[in-house]
Amino acid sequence: MKINTIEDITNFIFIGKELEELLHYDLLIINADWAEKQLAKDIRTMFDRNIIDEDTLFIICESHGDINERSSANILINYLKKENINNKIIIDNKYISNPEILKNINKLVNINDYKRILRIAKDFVARRWFMNAKRYNFPVEKCDFYGVVDNRNISKNAWYKSETGINQVMKEFINIGKQTIDKELDIR
Repeated sequence: MKINTIEDITNFIFIGKELEELLHYDLLIINADWAEKQLAKDIRTMFDRNIIDEDTLFIICESHGDINERSSANILINYLKKENINNKIIIDNKYISNPEILKNINKLVNINDYKRILRIAKDFVARRWFMNAKRYNFPVEKCDFYGVVDNRNISKNAWYKSETGINQVMKEFINIGKQTIDKELDIR
């Protein structure tokens, strides 16, 4: 067996789908979080490829930062308007982390009303999101993950090329490990 640490880490952490692999979705759950312009372009491409349509509902969650300082939800909405995307949007006025969105989704929508769900967030959080989703009985069988890459370029193909990328991916391993040890996540 050949051991390739970068490949092994990449295959564990980065489990989202590429744009070309996406199906058709009637619900998007989005954390824009500092990559709004690129995400709006990606969503335009999704629209053009019928991955989403005018009936797809968007839930846009606020970023980590102070909403008075910078509202990523509003920034994303403005970029979406420039891309001529005018879907119905539900905005949650605070950042919804992986476990929070899973515990509280039914406060925003009846999740059972949707056939296909696309979770959009930073590319490197896919594994932890799916582990959390499983824990909270979120319908993962009808859900995919699409990872946004911000200006730090922490992507499946480049995370190991910068200290910032390496540090962030290793922090993600630590988060998964700590949450597993603390029984917040289960590897089964």
